Amino acid sequence: MRLAAALVVASLAACSRGPGKIHVRTVRVADGAVTPALREVGIDEAALDDAARAALRSAGFAFGEGARPHIAEVSGASVRLAAPNASGGAPRLEIAVEVALVPTDGGEPGAVRETGTAAAPVGGGDPATAARAALAEAAQRAAESLLLGFAEEAKPIDKLVGDLESRDPRVRDHAVRVLADRRGAASAAVPALIARLKDEDPRVVHRAVGALAQIGDARAVGPLIDLSRNGDAALAARVARLIGDIGGPEAEGYLLTLEAGHPDPRVRKAAREALGEMRARAEQGGALSARK
Repeated sequence: MRLAAALVVASLAACSRGPGKIHVRTVRVADGAVTPALREVGIDEAALDDAARAALRSAGFAFGEGARPHIAEVSGASVRLAAPNASGGAPRLEIAVEVALVPTDGGEPGAVRETGTAAAPVGGGDPATAARAALAEAAQRAAESLLLGFAEEAKPIDKLVGDLESRDPRVRDHAVRVLADRRGAASAAVPALIARLKDEDPRVVHRAVGALAQIGDARAVGPLIDLSRNGDAALAARVARLIGDIGGPEAEGYLLTLEAGHPDPRVRKAAREALGEMRARAEQGGALSARK
């Protein structure tokens, strides 16, 4: 993970959202980020602030104004006691923390946020030591994911398509996210995104489904239908809504089939609603054409 972050730092020396390094003006701990459970293990606002600052510096972010400074906001922190792993040992204290970088000028793209999770064994009955260790590692993971995200945002479509084949699932995940944000401009990436529907990482598959829906290219309808047939009812219902958003004859035919005969009422309901929205859009489009 450290090597991957170092390579990203090198690439960002030449390209980022702005010239040079990404600058962080300050760190802000969100209201409510420190829960009673965190305080019980010795984590307070100062600890979250310190962990975020150290992680961002270690990952390669610079503190100061820069060309387009950001505010780092720490939130979404949580803690839980996890059971020992399969090999035994002591129970582990698991901490998750979300770090977001928000541009101070309010421009686009807006905030980028990542969550890091880490666990440390509770040794000698001292949960505070385990909590500090887990917090530091979780913040580091969030910061490194943020850096990967910034690196992907700086890349053109062809480079993002290449990253969809990366051996690192985090790189593939970030590439999918950025392509989704670019919507119609990313239509050239549709075949590569379709291939990610068979990714070995379920998170990448989930992200690719959403990206294809956001891009809205009809080529994705058939592969999304195939995916839904291999999954559970919740996936089938989600895909029904998404292909309804994409539209087209293939989507309509499949939705009609689901509405008429799928055994799960949730899927029938999703198909019925997707069909209704498709027809409403078609009627609205026809009305607009008639006025011209």
